[in-house]
Amino acid sequence: MSRPGRYDVLVLGGGTAGCVLAARLSEDPGTSVCLVEAGPDYGPRDGGRWPAEMLDARILPLASHAWEKLDPDDRSQSRARIIGGCSSHNACVVLEGTPEDYDEWGPGWRYAEIAPYLDRAGRALGTRTFAPEELSPWHAAFAEAAGEDAIIHPVNADGAVRLNAAFAYLDPARGRPNLTILGDTVADRVLLDGDRATGALTSAGEIRAGVVVLASGAYGSPGVLLRSGIGPEQGLPVGQNLIDHVGVGIGWVATDRLQEETARFEARHPAFMGQVSVRGRSSICEEGTWDTFLFPALDPGYVISAAVFSMKPRSTGRVGLSGPEPEAPLAIDHGFFSDPSDVDVVTEAFEAIRELARSGPVAPYAAREHHPGAEVGAREHVLAAHRGFFHPVGTCAIGSVVDEAGRVHGIEGLRVADASVMPTIPRVNTNLSTAAVAERVAELVLADR
Repeated sequence: MSRPGRYDVLVLGGGTAGCVLAARLSEDPGTSVCLVEAGPDYGPRDGGRWPAEMLDARILPLASHAWEKLDPDDRSQSRARIIGGCSSHNACVVLEGTPEDYDEWGPGWRYAEIAPYLDRAGRALGTRTFAPEELSPWHAAFAEAAGEDAIIHPVNADGAVRLNAAFAYLDPARGRPNLTILGDTVADRVLLDGDRATGALTSAGEIRAGVVVLASGAYGSPGVLLRSGIGPEQGLPVGQNLIDHVGVGIGWVATDRLQEETARFEARHPAFMGQVSVRGRSSICEEGTWDTFLFPALDPGYVISAAVFSMKPRSTGRVGLSGPEPEAPLAIDHGFFSDPSDVDVVTEAFEAIRELARSGPVAPYAAREHHPGAEVGAREHVLAAHRGFFHPVGTCAIGSVVDEAGRVHGIEGLRVADASVMPTIPRVNTNLSTAAVAERVAELVLADR
């Protein structure tokens, strides 16, 4: 590992986007690349150093390698502090949004333009789709009940091993002499010479570069920009327009049949937490598409639950600073339900999941509703217990903060290439779209060299 010095490109953030950028940029042997990640780099998949919980694709180890110690009942946000970022602890769901989702982003990002990058990212992540016989009894019941509205998940998993972005992208690149990976290195701020970025100040010292690319996510990237003095001072709404899918959970007591059938299933196949999503349509949904997801979950011990989400929410929030230090928790206000129409959409989705649980295929597995309880009204529960889906986007949006190539307005040599540039949210899990953004921006950076 080289010591901090000067590089052609400096990538700040080693999550999904950062891994994609580092790998693609270093494919050019004439481009020296430094990737900075605040959390540990456990090396390649076959190195034997990765913690077991981060490898296990069946579970969500959200409390492990987290940026902030949050209340365990607060499921509004989750930031992974580890190489691979949230791809190292997520549900491995690899879904593409609708063409209309990307068309909203404008020139350079319309579906016809981003589709090749979505495809490239999906292949790089080793995506496969669960076969019908791989579905647990719980998930198979929802798939049967939902019919054509059921989506059997494509996943980046090898058996029960999570194929995070570090394995998919960095492992093939680790031997390149032009790639330096700095783990346990916190990015503080971008170094500026007038209106040009010249590098970054990190916990390992100053790192100089010809181009700086922020890939710290929809929370972290605006944090770095704001600490750098880039934002309202330049008329840029950095940290505004925070969007996440918003929803609420429900839980049931598992029947004896569910436990017995799942035990027999697990003797042959891994039991994943999530394998199926169900598309739903609220009363305000546009014709021919969907705007809600119903997400059944199976946790260790055969704990059965589900969550429902508004997938095209209208509410927005913001990310700000609580202090000048890079380790200070960010001031995050999701603004959930700031648009009251989102309350109506989630309430309708919650009523739909209750109805689905009473259907013929699902009812034999779900006994009494223990959370929130059948006596609790849908709207009451939604208002009291809503949360995010861990899919934040929008805080360095294309158009308002960056241009169509990810370049920060008014600052030369500085780009953003992660979920924060998405001006609107796709109606699916966002990891694939994030990887596609980084794939495209990496290509644009090399084209400009």
